[in-house]
Amino acid sequence: MSAGAGPGELRFRLLGPLEVQRDGTPVRLHGLHQRATLAYLLLHPNRATATSELIAALWRGPAPASARKMVQNAVWQLRTRLLEPPRDGGRDRGAALWSRPPGYLLQVHPGALDLHRFHTLAAEGRARMREGAVATASLRWREALALWRGPMLADLVETGVRWPELEAAETARLDVLEKYFDAELALGRHDSVLPELRAVTRAEPRREPFTGQLMLALHRGGRHSEALDVYTAIRTELAEELGLEPGRRLHELHQAILTGDPSLDLTPPRGALRIAAAPSPAAAPVAAPAAPAAALAPVPEPVRVRREISALLLAVAFPGDPDGPDGPDGTGDPDALERIDAETTALDTVIGEVASRFGGSVVSRIGSCWLVLFGTGRTRGDEPLRAVSTALAVRQRLRRLPPRRRLRAAVDTGEAVVRHRPPEAGTPAVTSAVLDRAQALLPLVPLDEVWVGPATRDRTEAAVDYQRARVPSAAWTVRALRPAAPAGATTPLPERARALRTLTALLDGAPPGPRAALVVGAPGLGKSTLLAAFEHRVGARTPAGRPLLARIVPATVDDSQLFTVATPLCATCGIGPADPPGSARQKLWALVERAAADPEEATRLFTRLLVAIGHLPDHERTATAEEVTAAWLTLLERLAAERPVLVLVDDLHHADDTVLRLVDRAAARPDGPLVVATARPGVFRRRPAWATPREPAAPVPHTLTLEPLSDTSVAEQIRSLLPPGPPGAGPTRELTEAVTALAGGNPLVAAAFVHRALHRPPTDPAVPRTALIPGPVRRVLDAELDALPADLAQAVRDAAVIGEDIGAGPLAVLSGRPAPEAAHTLADLARRGILTPAAAAPDGTPRYRFRRPLLREAAYTGLPRGARAARHAALAGGPGEAPPPVPPALLRLHSVRERRAR
Repeated sequence: MSAGAGPGELRFRLLGPLEVQRDGTPVRLHGLHQRATLAYLLLHPNRATATSELIAALWRGPAPASARKMVQNAVWQLRTRLLEPPRDGGRDRGAALWSRPPGYLLQVHPGALDLHRFHTLAAEGRARMREGAVATASLRWREALALWRGPMLADLVETGVRWPELEAAETARLDVLEKYFDAELALGRHDSVLPELRAVTRAEPRREPFTGQLMLALHRGGRHSEALDVYTAIRTELAEELGLEPGRRLHELHQAILTGDPSLDLTPPRGALRIAAAPSPAAAPVAAPAAPAAALAPVPEPVRVRREISALLLAVAFPGDPDGPDGPDGTGDPDALERIDAETTALDTVIGEVASRFGGSVVSRIGSCWLVLFGTGRTRGDEPLRAVSTALAVRQRLRRLPPRRRLRAAVDTGEAVVRHRPPEAGTPAVTSAVLDRAQALLPLVPLDEVWVGPATRDRTEAAVDYQRARVPSAAWTVRALRPAAPAGATTPLPERARALRTLTALLDGAPPGPRAALVVGAPGLGKSTLLAAFEHRVGARTPAGRPLLARIVPATVDDSQLFTVATPLCATCGIGPADPPGSARQKLWALVERAAADPEEATRLFTRLLVAIGHLPDHERTATAEEVTAAWLTLLERLAAERPVLVLVDDLHHADDTVLRLVDRAAARPDGPLVVATARPGVFRRRPAWATPREPAAPVPHTLTLEPLSDTSVAEQIRSLLPPGPPGAGPTRELTEAVTALAGGNPLVAAAFVHRALHRPPTDPAVPRTALIPGPVRRVLDAELDALPADLAQAVRDAAVIGEDIGAGPLAVLSGRPAPEAAHTLADLARRGILTPAAAAPDGTPRYRFRRPLLREAAYTGLPRGARAARHAALAGGPGEAPPPVPPALLRLHSVRERRAR
């Protein structure tokens, strides 16, 4: 028994139906008033409770005239049966009901109340958690939760009792339950708590922390699509019933699951044992023996990798008031600093949401300056453009928020060493001159401008319009995002002709069915080229057979992108450059009124689309760029009822939800516009049903998967990029053969190597090994590596250190895992096409090699030099003691490059 509850004493149970026990035997209570009086006094033990307070608690409305007498009777009955105060020399039973002005006092030993025991165990769990004893904290919280037998005072609640103390206790229970689930997830018990989490989220569907824990448990159990479905369900419910979006933390978790953020992977806390499930309180031993060190889950060393990152610094200006605290004498409004602090806290949410939308991580804020990093987690290959887009989108949001705040931003790109620490240690540690360059650039940036360094500009100039900064520096000012390049007469290689014919047949209505097509392929395989060729083919048709053609941006960043709406909109309405504003408005209204579903929709579309054609004064503008784009998509869907409409979207994996929903609708209806989009395979993380429909007849887009090109097509492409000359000449032939061997069927990789070969090499012939792979190629390969689960990506890097003949033994040495587990990992990498079987070891165990030597080289040189040296030292005396050789084709290409420069 608990302290203070000796033999023969009373115990009171409030966490469920009210129950009194004497020596473990229930004591029957008679009458509602007797039970309610006892319950209320137990909720306020060891203090005098006024009779008037008891009357107000027992009768929700006006109390009867006899209420005071009824309370007195209930107290008399309780004293007679249970709570008689001890007489002189009598034994104290642990509880007594005394008359104390202005009412009554119930004296109870704390150990006799299950509610007190619950709060004590909850506090012990919090204390153990602060000490880092996660398993002990989890056990205490589980013991606390086991005291609950149902809703608190469930029998009285059924009669209409609604005391605030009950709600407070239920909130405390849910808080403990939330902490318990956090501890269990940290201990790796996601499978054991999954049934409880499902039940809790059904009972508390709008308590977002439980939803997040369920998503994380499903994700760690390999059930990623189910985790995303949970988010979709709560988002739909909140939108339909309350008109709200999920909170920031749930949104960030959703994005992390979509991108496969390695920070979600399980890293057991220091000292935590890997146990299948927490023991029940009844079965818990009194004192468990200390576990040997070998039984503890190893604390993984930080993973260090070299990669290209982009850093974005955002500074928000808060104009100083001459009489404020930042005035000349510092004696202004004393509340100004608090207001600025409140505003910057609100901006944390805004900037965090925008950064998350574009795949960035807000890693710090000092005052009103935020640092956002791109590429420290999963590399996607376009981090510089994402950083610039984030800066423009934040500036756009700040212009719409009252009071309007002005922003300056600096972006820089370059190499970094990223140290991935355990998830509980927070964000990765980054070492790079990029951060220093961005910090040095920021003070030069005028208000409302975004500046970038030369490396960022070089990687984004095809998508961003720049002009040189106004001060002497190497910086560039962002003017606007460029529209998609107009389709030229580009003809795809013969191996893409079949896909082109398929798209043309869909446009002509054969076969009938979903009006959406998805061209999917890895970076650099020519998705955009295929889309441009299809656009050119459609544009070459006669006016009678030409559909209304619209290219839309996948993600709306700011107003600079509205020209992608304005150009086709004006062409559709017949608005010419010489039309006066009145005439342009009339033409737009005529089109919208004819196409809209009802007058209300016509008015809404007209008001928003006026923004796009530029005939709406700034003070009348209420529509955002996102709303204008959504209105344009709606109009295109309406116009499809009267004429063929073709919508083209490049890079759908970057798309806003508005564009993804357009594709969903096009796939579900046979009479809408034809939507043709290109995307990387990562788009299926956002729309799992497109890859694996739940039902055979489910409406999903037609999917065209682009495979790597044949060596013949790659060689043809290489020859088209080289300057005129005899095709059989020695250097030209060698270069073509070397690049073809390295490209792996990827046109972007081939073009990058040819571009590198045509430029004069540095005068120093000692080119470092890490510089042999061009930047665009490295970004493609890094993105491929980062698309793998974190443990497999690390296994690829370890395998790259081993070299040619990769076996389970050396991999086990580097990874610290048992040899059978290492063998399973190698087999998994072979199934994914990264490794391929090699000659078996003398003892018959399987060995592997990289299918593409270039990927091995990228994985190897992506490790910092110190990390490579440490791994070679671990393998000393065995395979991989010396660094693996540079792929011969890469050395051959470097040799050709040097000879061409002579």
